[in-house]
Amino acid sequence: MNELVFSSSAGEPNPALAWLDRVSVAGLSGPELRVLAATLGRIKNKADSVLCEVAAAVSESGAGAAAAEVLQDSVRMSGREARRVARVAEQLAAMPNTAQRLASGDITMDHATALANAAEQCGAGTVDGDAALLDRAGLASSDAFAREARGFAARKSPDRGEARLEGQRRARTASTFVDRDTGMGRLCADFDSVSFNLVEQAIDNRTDALWRADGGRDGRPDQIRTGGQRRADAVFELITGRDAGTRQPGGEHLVGVQPAGGHSADGQPADGQSARPGNRAGSNGRVRVSNQLVVVADIGVIDGTAPGGRCEIIGTGPVPPSVIGQLSPDTAVAGMIFDGHGQPLWLGRSRRLASVAQHLAVAVRDRGCVTCGAPMHRCEIHHVREWENGGPTDIDNLAALCGPHHRRHHRTRDGP
Repeated sequence: MNELVFSSSAGEPNPALAWLDRVSVAGLSGPELRVLAATLGRIKNKADSVLCEVAAAVSESGAGAAAAEVLQDSVRMSGREARRVARVAEQLAAMPNTAQRLASGDITMDHATALANAAEQCGAGTVDGDAALLDRAGLASSDAFAREARGFAARKSPDRGEARLEGQRRARTASTFVDRDTGMGRLCADFDSVSFNLVEQAIDNRTDALWRADGGRDGRPDQIRTGGQRRADAVFELITGRDAGTRQPGGEHLVGVQPAGGHSADGQPADGQSARPGNRAGSNGRVRVSNQLVVVADIGVIDGTAPGGRCEIIGTGPVPPSVIGQLSPDTAVAGMIFDGHGQPLWLGRSRRLASVAQHLAVAVRDRGCVTCGAPMHRCEIHHVREWENGGPTDIDNLAALCGPHHRRHHRTRDGP
């Protein structure tokens, strides 16, 4: 190995890179490009594995600089990335199964990082010894698997993630400052995962409302303002209650920034009042359940008879059961029955759009986009067997897809 890597003379190509030097994408078909991309991905995973071995060897030698410093100097990594690789390398020393899968190219560095993070919470042996979890790492996207790994760690940790959530709460911080070079004001904030779920929903939903106001699908909204500008305007309006364009106190068009109220099982507002703008059918026809925490808990967790049961927030993952006790007194609570008559989950051909009850049921089951794992508040309810082809609006014919993957599905079905 050392001879292969270091034997090239000055000015000569490194033998370890010779194959890559011969690679050309010119003239390759779509399937051939996919094969090449997969091959390069496995090579990258192997290289990351060796890099972790280097970092571990540097740490073990105890000579000179720390592993992260070596990675920064020799690989020209950012300080943050170098520290991440060094930390993962330290964990992989106690996780031979995970290390082997990274070395074989079956998982990526991002998957290994998610597994290492889980190991810090519930133990390296617990993570590395779970073959099903490692198998999932080889199948799921890195973003989706990161959420799965966090959920696994929360379930397996002795305190059900209580210490982790409390640590996040203690670490919350926010700062505002003016960039001395540009004069732009900057806002930075870190939240615990439960609070951030609500913050992210509020920003996403307000950004989506501004996108529709700018023309949405029927116009060219990016000619009015960019996606980044819309998101900045959404944050401004949510914080100040003022119109982002005029900076004047908001009127009727800003009512939608208020958190949505609870709903009854049939999708009507729980207080009997008219639906607020935060909960309505969007321009794409999907039911919006905005700015709400969807907590899923076994009845045994709620009544105390089975405290080890499931307790999670859709979009966040497993949370300590103590979160239930922190819900406000006016929080709407709904029972969910999958195989009975407690919810109108099988609507056949009587209606095309999924009801609020169905939307919640799909959220509980799918937990986000079934393709990429995007959070549920960014998803639309998709008919697996298309409505136009006789597909019913039944729970077993519905799936959550984020907007991009929903549109990609229809483009693939209907053609460019």
